[in-house]
Amino acid sequence: MKKQRPHRPSDPLLYGPLRGHWRTYLVPALGGAAVTSVYSIVDTIAIGYGVGPAGAAAAAVLVPSFGLMAFLGTLLGMGGAILLATARGRGDRREGDAWFTLSFLLCVIVGVIVAASVLLAGDAFWRLCGADDTIVRLADEYGFWVVLTWPGAMLSLAMACLVRNDGAPGYALMAIIAGGVLNILGDWLLVFPFKIGTGMAGAGIATAAGCALQTVLLVGYLFRRRSTLRFAPPSLWPRRAIRRLCAVGLAPALPNAAVAVVVTLANHQAMRHGGVAALSILGVMLSLSALYQQLFNGVAQALQPIVSVNYGAGGRARIRRSFWLGARMAFALGLACSLLSLLFPVGTLRLFMAPTPEVIALAPRLVRGIASSFLPMALCILAAGYLQALLRTVPAATIALLRSIGLSAALLLALPPLLGLDGLWLALTATEWITLLLALVALFRLWGREIPR
Repeated sequence: MKKQRPHRPSDPLLYGPLRGHWRTYLVPALGGAAVTSVYSIVDTIAIGYGVGPAGAAAAAVLVPSFGLMAFLGTLLGMGGAILLATARGRGDRREGDAWFTLSFLLCVIVGVIVAASVLLAGDAFWRLCGADDTIVRLADEYGFWVVLTWPGAMLSLAMACLVRNDGAPGYALMAIIAGGVLNILGDWLLVFPFKIGTGMAGAGIATAAGCALQTVLLVGYLFRRRSTLRFAPPSLWPRRAIRRLCAVGLAPALPNAAVAVVVTLANHQAMRHGGVAALSILGVMLSLSALYQQLFNGVAQALQPIVSVNYGAGGRARIRRSFWLGARMAFALGLACSLLSLLFPVGTLRLFMAPTPEVIALAPRLVRGIASSFLPMALCILAAGYLQALLRTVPAATIALLRSIGLSAALLLALPPLLGLDGLWLALTATEWITLLLALVALFRLWGREIPR
């Protein structure tokens, strides 16, 4: 009787040169991350020059809302994408389709509920994010249009992760670029020549239009011939399946929760200790931080499918080599992002607005202080994403939770009352360095027990 051959998983990520796979996922992930942040960057520039420092301060008030939306979209999207890739690495496509289905439905349902709640709250929500009487009208004028698109924006974030894990990172990048280009064109038309409202409403409409186009294109991927994503009933009871999906997606999503929680506290401290000038500087640096964080997340997201698939198939040596590819890229990006603002603090602000004398006086200490947090941020995000791709949910979530809420909130509440504006940047920077040290401890423990160095 002929001996039956053992099953050999067919996923291409299990074989061939790792550098080739890494480049295949890295370039679209970085491009998609950069274009995703173009929404915030271009809006900040258009508002800074079209409305002025008060508009830039109002844009800072909007940042927590973007963080809330990105947190929910990444929680549900990355959770589904990691579980999809792990199931396919084991050769179980039906279970992978079930996780895709759950992720898709949750994004739509949760997005509608959250957007409706924020719209009903009105000005109270923007005041909670740091607005006062002088800028709350500007924040509401912009935010109304953005919040309307939240269900689509959350679904877009999730679909980008799922499409990449379905082997089509280039298509995900194309959809994100298309939305970003429409946003850029809309900002130029609606803020300057047409100047809808004060200009803030024009920027909001442009962002909403870009998001809508991106969502339509990414959902349209499901109807393409090469798509292997299929709707399937969950293999677990819904409550258990939702808990598992959220547990897996929590660590990569928590950096976005940091934006919502930390920026809200930072906005209030900036207004209290430096007024509108300090808040306008903070708004610029937060836009840059959001861009850089998306790039760092792009590195972690490019690493995730390679690590998850090889983990599902037991490829320990390839997991180790993949990590070092990601670590080198994260270090280089983090260092470059930090040096840009450390060397040119006032020049950084001039990219976004015409600074007033009050803004120029505060720029060196605030810009340089916040810029020193970018390098540890890059490495910490990569470490948490790597641990999560290996389904080490407890250490990954602990690291991300400390970074996003625990340490940062405590330091933002404690240091600015003692040190003023210096306490603001010191709290943001110290959080990243302390969390990085904890992440390194978790990685060394993992390598010593389970993953070879």
